[in-house]
Amino acid sequence: MAEKIDRKQLKRPDEFQVVAGKAMSWVAGHQRAVLSALGAAVVAVLIGWGIGNWRSSREANAGTELAKALELGSRPVGAAAQGGQEGFATKEERDKAVLAALDKVRKDYGSTTAARTALAEEGFEKLKQGDAAGAQKDLQDFLSSAGKDHPLQPFAQEALGYAFEAQKKLDEAKAAFGKLRDLGMPARADFQDARLALAQGKPDAKQQLENVARQYPKEMDVVRAANERVELASLPPVTPGEAAAPEQKPQPETRKPQGKKKK
Repeated sequence: MAEKIDRKQLKRPDEFQVVAGKAMSWVAGHQRAVLSALGAAVVAVLIGWGIGNWRSSREANAGTELAKALELGSRPVGAAAQGGQEGFATKEERDKAVLAALDKVRKDYGSTTAARTALAEEGFEKLKQGDAAGAQKDLQDFLSSAGKDHPLQPFAQEALGYAFEAQKKLDEAKAAFGKLRDLGMPARADFQDARLALAQGKPDAKQQLENVARQYPKEMDVVRAANERVELASLPPVTPGEAAAPEQKPQPETRKPQGKKKK
């Protein structure tokens, strides 16, 4: 069952490295759309690593339940769930089911690899659902308990930065993103540092982004994201009320009927 689900998940696009570099304002406005792509990359990483580690009976069972929990997030909602395909009435109902299933894996399988992975997944899911504070706690717990060889370490570290950022804790976000260097991802760390500087309106932010693009030419996702931010930073600022008011059409002149003059 787990292998069948995992192969299905492998077909989903891996877009996390692209969306992870969007600016804070964009993330705040499109948080759900951005973070929904995180699950695809996470599942793909787990496939290449997790199955080989879930060899014992307990680990294998935990891995199967984790795969089932992750699969819930891809089920259809509303009208798309009709026609005999199992799904959920609303997205909120599906979100609750995913979190409940992940929490059950953690409670039923204790300190297994799958249970620790479920903790990270809960953090990703809460962040996607807009619960930045809850995501922060789960991600910090995962990072403090999981080994450095766990493949979700860089994903969790970057997601933790976004969780702080969503709460306007920019100093903590910068520190979290900075730890990506310790995980062998200096390009991502430097990009996030420049992106935060741009979000804070720092004068050298554009130069920082340009330097990132030049310094890491082989990191195509980082280069593309940095160049996008440079282009946006080059646009003239728009201030409230700057747009011209719509032109008013001239109204036909109306005259009151005049009565006859008395002689």
